[in-house]
Amino acid sequence: MDAKFLHFLSLTVFLIHFSTAFIPQDNFLINCGSSINTIVVQNRYFTGDSSKNGSSYLSKGKSISLTNPIPASNSSVLHSTARVFTSVSSYKFNIKNNGFHLVRLHFSPFSSQDYDLKNANFVVSANGNSLLSNFSAQFTILKEFILMVNRDELEILFMPTRDSNFAYVNAIEVFSAPKDFIIDEGITLISPNGIQDFKQNISSKILETVHRINVGGPKLTPFNDTLWRNWIPDEDFLVLTSAAKIAKTINPPNYQPGGATREIAPDNVYMTAQQMNIDKRSSNFMFNITWDFPVRSEDSLHFVRLHFCDIVSIALQTLYFNVYINGIIAFKDLDLSLLAFHELASPIFVDFVVQSLDNSNIVRISVGPSDLSNILRKNAILNGVEIMKIVNPVGSDKRAKTKNIWILVGSVGGGSFVLSLAILSTLVVLKCRRRKPEPRLVESTGWTPVRVNGVSSHGTLLEGEVLGYESQAETDVSPRFVPGVGVGVEGDSNDVSSDITTSRVFSQLITNEGR
Repeated sequence: MDAKFLHFLSLTVFLIHFSTAFIPQDNFLINCGSSINTIVVQNRYFTGDSSKNGSSYLSKGKSISLTNPIPASNSSVLHSTARVFTSVSSYKFNIKNNGFHLVRLHFSPFSSQDYDLKNANFVVSANGNSLLSNFSAQFTILKEFILMVNRDELEILFMPTRDSNFAYVNAIEVFSAPKDFIIDEGITLISPNGIQDFKQNISSKILETVHRINVGGPKLTPFNDTLWRNWIPDEDFLVLTSAAKIAKTINPPNYQPGGATREIAPDNVYMTAQQMNIDKRSSNFMFNITWDFPVRSEDSLHFVRLHFCDIVSIALQTLYFNVYINGIIAFKDLDLSLLAFHELASPIFVDFVVQSLDNSNIVRISVGPSDLSNILRKNAILNGVEIMKIVNPVGSDKRAKTKNIWILVGSVGGGSFVLSLAILSTLVVLKCRRRKPEPRLVESTGWTPVRVNGVSSHGTLLEGEVLGYESQAETDVSPRFVPGVGVGVEGDSNDVSSDITTSRVFSQLITNEGR
């Protein structure tokens, strides 16, 4: 009887989960290089771009379909084929719902026919804004971006560089984000100069996911997430594991209007946490729990979202703690009761923009006790962390103009040089003929070359930046921690994001295609 009841309860929870699942208005799932009409991957339907229905998304350019001759036994079916582009090519999607969209690009290199996908090097843009530059992948990797779409079409463009002459992609996901997924107002900037309001709009930026962490809990796959995200455990990032102790509950989160939702983070993120390991503390209980998240030193700005849910208190207004980001106190005497509408186990999230110090390759997050807490109740918790690189949109049009300016400058400079040589030769000849010298020409100071940079500078960074994306795409391979390279990626990738290099690549490719 108990077994039947448990089975009924499990089935009920399963049905409730899927009856309340988020259904995006825009939802494009493309199985690139496949001729199969539809395949199901974790309850999602992917359309082959070589099928009758999927071929309409492919736009201009030359491309071929490749099939992996020796697919790994644990690899996703999405990674068994690829679309290879031998010229500038794109996918176009008709957008019904303007607003934030999630774009996921799957890359899983293999060798087939005359192509070794590990040798590909290319540029990817969305509606003319750079997503990846000089990108290559040696292992399976998923790149996720969050961007605002304010037009009725989204074009994802693949442009091979001259180093490889081809680009590829295994699968593409494009779907609209929930309403109020990210809000411009009220975001705090954490910088070496302290705390202030972030005066720019996040909606005008592109976010690239770097870390998505389920603090205190296990790995979560897209099956456990209404937005089909991967969350990885936090143990590899803890600076001192003995300082933390896992907290967990079997009760679902107490969601409140105006607070977090299942689309912000799944239930399981809010049902686990790391708390201070007060059982092993000595007489000195004033310590912090600290996580170090590796990022790329050349990336300066990050969007950081912290998730909280008080699952450790037995009464309201008994838990006070401090939150630090890169050594700067981001929240002092944080009272989750106040922010969570005076309810226990009510999930909330807080957004920050973090500006790090130059050459820093770490974003450090700490939580520690507050002086307001009773000496017997000092504690601090954290349930989840998301870190995303902030990318200022740089249009390919602007990059093309950059090259045109330099061409114009070079042309004028070259013309002036030739003209000067001609004049000098004439003067020499005249002097040799002992004629009166001509009046000396005044050297022009015009057309001084000016470097055009499409990315606005925000100064130095606080403590680091992120590299890659920690999710697993659709595989079951356990995430690995590679210090200074990335987390949860099935290997490493080379994503050089130099603005100058990107500008040259965009300009050269567009010019070569006659655009």
